[in-house]
Amino acid sequence: MADWDSGDVEEISREAKTSGLSGRVHIIGLGNAGTFIAHSLASRQSPPPITLLMHQASFYHAFRRKKRSLAVNYNGLDDNRTGFDVEVLEDKVWRRIPSKEEQMEIQEESEMYENDEMLLEEEEGHIDCLIVCCKAYMTEKVLRDVRHRLSSNSTILLIQNGLGIVEKLNKELFPDEQHRPNYMQGVLSHGLKKQDSFKIGHVSVGSLVLSPVVTGHTPLIEAEKDTHWAPSTKYLLRLLTLTPSLVATADTPAGLLQYQLERLTVSCVLGSLGAIHDCKNRELLHNFAVSRTMRLLLLEISSVICALPELRGIPGIEDRFSPERLRRLVINVAANRPEDASSLRNDLHYQRNTEIDFLNGWIVKRGEELGMKCVLNYMILQLVLSRMYIIKHREASAVPIDFENVILTGDNNKDD
Repeated sequence: MADWDSGDVEEISREAKTSGLSGRVHIIGLGNAGTFIAHSLASRQSPPPITLLMHQASFYHAFRRKKRSLAVNYNGLDDNRTGFDVEVLEDKVWRRIPSKEEQMEIQEESEMYENDEMLLEEEEGHIDCLIVCCKAYMTEKVLRDVRHRLSSNSTILLIQNGLGIVEKLNKELFPDEQHRPNYMQGVLSHGLKKQDSFKIGHVSVGSLVLSPVVTGHTPLIEAEKDTHWAPSTKYLLRLLTLTPSLVATADTPAGLLQYQLERLTVSCVLGSLGAIHDCKNRELLHNFAVSRTMRLLLLEISSVICALPELRGIPGIEDRFSPERLRRLVINVAANRPEDASSLRNDLHYQRNTEIDFLNGWIVKRGEELGMKCVLNYMILQLVLSRMYIIKHREASAVPIDFENVILTGDNNKDD
């Protein structure tokens, strides 16, 4: 990895008349999005210091077996990147893997944690920039483990599906506004597909739309006048937008929210119906019963979005989020990605929790705040939850059978 150029950090620190910004980026979550972002940052001509936060030692063992590298496959060719620092959570304490371990692990095959505790250094330093790429329902849990390392000078970037995550974090983890970290959110549209552990395929070029988050339900168009962002927010925004492979752009809070609402709509319809019917996108097309369900869902979703106080005063909202325009958006996504299965369906298949509370659940919650009863979205929410309950209890009640040691009995030897 090339040497890091700290020019951006120094320039932003001078502008803000502050010091102490390290320029280090911490990343939680190495799914498709997290792997792609970490790999893209490491691919810069002068990459910043990058620390991968891992909550389980077994996860680091797997990473170590891959020689601590992340890979992205472009057009059939693997691009491997190394040089990542790692911190592992052990007994509620973050342990830093020293840089010398990178050289040792190439030569040694022994397990790291066996009689080698001296190699683990306690790391409880301040986190300036944190990128979170895990599932929405896991965000509160993973941030709870690093909450003591965040301050009002920190910036958290959330790359996730769904809405309502920031409000949940403020309520559960950061109720004190004085010491609350700054937030950014992003919408990632690159086509990514997992190929192996710590390796993904780049299927199609997309973009990463970023914006600082403005809390509260006041019209976001007024927030565009406020550009007094924290130095860590400015640094992270500049770093990502100047990373070529991310194709990242900065937008206003109102602009980003509109992108998020479009993605939310697609997930509320294709994701939820795909999970309930256990099918791919193509199986939801050209089905009259499904089409009727989609239209009714979109009527509710459109009504809630157009009534949001955050979007008040923004021209064209009624047209952009009309039921018919949203229907065309959903159909186009299903037609362009016919073989895709929703993440909700995959979560149910593997008996994991789902993000449904941050999808249709968010529509129901905001609808109630606005005096609307979103009964269809509430029904979809309950159907997904009930399907998850059925799958888990069906698996739990199954009786395991060892077919290799089954003793067959019967009257096979009975005389005629």
